[in-house]
Amino acid sequence: MSELKDGKYIGKGKGFKHDIVIQAEVKDGKLVNPEIIDEKDRTEKSANTLLDEAKSTSKFEVDAVSGASITSKAFNEALEDIRRQASGEKADTNTETTLKDGTYTVDVKSFKENQGLPGTGKLTMKVTFDNNKISDIEVPEYTDSPVIGGMAFNLLKNRIIDNQSMDVDAISSATVSSNAYFEGVNQAIEQAGGDPKAFANRKLEKHVPENIELHTDLAIIGDGMAGFSAAIEARDQGIKAMLIDAGETYSNSTARAQGFVMGADTDEQKRRGINDSSEHFYEDLMKVYGDEPKVEPKMLKLLADKSASYIKFLEDIGMEWSNVVNIAPKEPRLTKRAHTIKGMGTTLMGVFAKAAKEKGVDVKLGVKVDELIIKDGKVIGLKATAINGDKLTIYAKGVLVAAGSYTASPEMVKKMNPRMKNIEVIVGNGDGSSIRFFNQAKAQIVSVPYLQFMYYYYGASWGDRFPEAIPESPTLPNYDVLSVDGGGHRLASEDDFTFEFTKRCWDNGYQEGYAIYGQKVADKYPNMTDIGLTTKTAQGKPFGYKENTIEDLAKDVGIDPEELKKTVDRYNELCEKGEDEDFGKNPKNMIKIEAPYYILRMPEICTDGYTGAKINEHAQVLDINDNPIPGLYAAGSCADSAVMGIDYYGDGMSLLNCGVFGREAAKDLADKIK
Repeated sequence: MSELKDGKYIGKGKGFKHDIVIQAEVKDGKLVNPEIIDEKDRTEKSANTLLDEAKSTSKFEVDAVSGASITSKAFNEALEDIRRQASGEKADTNTETTLKDGTYTVDVKSFKENQGLPGTGKLTMKVTFDNNKISDIEVPEYTDSPVIGGMAFNLLKNRIIDNQSMDVDAISSATVSSNAYFEGVNQAIEQAGGDPKAFANRKLEKHVPENIELHTDLAIIGDGMAGFSAAIEARDQGIKAMLIDAGETYSNSTARAQGFVMGADTDEQKRRGINDSSEHFYEDLMKVYGDEPKVEPKMLKLLADKSASYIKFLEDIGMEWSNVVNIAPKEPRLTKRAHTIKGMGTTLMGVFAKAAKEKGVDVKLGVKVDELIIKDGKVIGLKATAINGDKLTIYAKGVLVAAGSYTASPEMVKKMNPRMKNIEVIVGNGDGSSIRFFNQAKAQIVSVPYLQFMYYYYGASWGDRFPEAIPESPTLPNYDVLSVDGGGHRLASEDDFTFEFTKRCWDNGYQEGYAIYGQKVADKYPNMTDIGLTTKTAQGKPFGYKENTIEDLAKDVGIDPEELKKTVDRYNELCEKGEDEDFGKNPKNMIKIEAPYYILRMPEICTDGYTGAKINEHAQVLDINDNPIPGLYAAGSCADSAVMGIDYYGDGMSLLNCGVFGREAAKDLADKIK
């Protein structure tokens, strides 16, 4: 190795969406005071772990962080760049390599959803080389969604083959799958006897940005349930619609949803012999949300009344239901209202995309909205930047903000929900731009101190490990355990919908809940138990404990031993009676807790935010005096505080809310134009 010259250097490595840029000194052949000066990706925790190791070892290479292979590789590339500069070595700029003709198959780790939560999946690729060129890339098998990973693969294939280069950016709305794709192509190049660096060194020609002016009737920010519903309704009403989203794929909360849409008095219910009415639906909603201070009964009533027509709207554009189910076995969630989509949110987005194309919706992906255009207090359009750098000025008669909440922004989550300090995972997609647009228009913001979340057993670090059933999960529940709060108290029946426990635990002031059980349940769920005893939470705490006494279990997680012992004794007494006199749990799930004892942490699992704009029944955004802001509409999780609360009614309510108010916005604007 060449002698290293002392001095300050800046090195770069290719990360998920952006370069990781590190500044450091080289002194006496060692790395000194490394600092990350530009790390924009959502990998701050892993990058800082790598930085700490670099500081402590003073070496130009650090060990990879588990679950962060791309970030680790980029970090080491930046360190190697610094070392190379200090040694005086020239950068490798070779673009030529020799490849053996043929088709090569590779398998790499990729993205997978399980019960709506992120996990590790697989990507199988077939890369064909002909005359030293990549002639074809096929993906016969993958675990990501077709409207996220699948769309990304098609985009990447065209860019790589057209340019014969790997100097291609990851698709911002499918970073994990994009980087898996890159890894697969690189492995195939190596199998063919080639050098991946040669393809990476082939720099792409930069596009010269243009200024473009466009016009439409309804400009919609966000390509999820609310956005597509509004766009299709606008076309049905005879007005133009432009759908705009920063992502190049349909990577939104809708695409990752479990695939339920709530509806009452629907044709599908009648076909299946389910007796229901919008009045009954409204009554059930009020039982759940009636004590929520932000919820408005008139808005709930509108949601219930419009639900049947929205289900019909979905059927008219091609949606088919595999079932209609109840999402919990007890009132007020007992009636079968959750219209089930085969294939979940992926299928729904596919139906939307097809219908939008057929109806002439102008869909613009890879376009990030920068600001609204406001004149004399009226919203008349927006300014945006395309992924290629083009600057768009879009004039519209109305603008619908449907860009989600703010859960993809750690800074906003921390600022707006300071009580939430035990978040294990957030799966929402909104970057907070909706709030920025509302503030720009001086809209009335309804502040809610919590996210849409549940206390349940799940670990961000589990990867492809998964339990047989999950205590307090909304979709894969385990009713055989005992759930308690941080005071050791039982709050609800374990077979109630999970939000019943969540609301009470939150109201009692606790940051997590706990699932307790004995050896009989441990034997029934060995995966659940083993994962708990061998993994840690995002806060670095053991997920589970095994003890010979309840008192020791309590000490492990900081619960008062006497209170927990009292709760377990009472629960065991009810198990022996065969009747849950306290909360009415189904006797078949009443399993006595006997030594050895187990406890599992149930941290905060978050999906979306509730804080957002106040709207009226036409989805018009209101100002601080409750007057509509001309030309501005909102729908979805950026404007749902009037119909949602911590005790969430159930899977399918968010999508119903998005769809109903998205359509109402389009109808209102169409009426005004006509």
